[in-house]
Amino acid sequence: MRRLAGLLVVGLLAFGATGCTVPINGITGVGLDQDGNLVIVLAWCGRQPDGVTVYHDTYSEDPTPETYDPDASGPPNPPVDDASYWAPRVAGETASFRLDAPGNGWRADQRIPSLDPAITYRAYGWTRDNTFSTAHVEFQIGDAGKLRRNPGTVLVNDYDPERDKVSDVLLPQAEFDRQGRTKYCDD
Repeated sequence: MRRLAGLLVVGLLAFGATGCTVPINGITGVGLDQDGNLVIVLAWCGRQPDGVTVYHDTYSEDPTPETYDPDASGPPNPPVDDASYWAPRVAGETASFRLDAPGNGWRADQRIPSLDPAITYRAYGWTRDNTFSTAHVEFQIGDAGKLRRNPGTVLVNDYDPERDKVSDVLLPQAEFDRQGRTKYCDD
């Protein structure tokens, strides 16, 4: 399974490099459960995602490190899969699960690693047949502090094309759910 998820991420990166990607039919965010644990939060339109992958870049700062060999195959900063989760069938168009101890039918396809506070992770929902994915979210373990100070919110990322910058945004849960079913749907 880990290999399948890795191939999916590499495939998404390859499609991204050529300008072709799978449609985005939802959004991924990070929130907190009632006990203060990090959860992955999804909202989508249409068919639900089959799973979620959490990954990070091999090199945290420099996308083209000095050790990169341009004659070698693969991207200069290949992704590292940290965890992949399979989704249960759910009613509705939203779901969430605890990152370190999934429940409610969510299951990890390998042992869940300890996440490093110094690493920026990415998470997104996917389908087995690659028909769509959810918009990814970048997060760090320390983002739990922002979420604790703003209960009931979900961390997402917003890209500002004028500034060519991605920034964190905290959305109320209801707004996150609404955007996942409207703003991030491929018509």
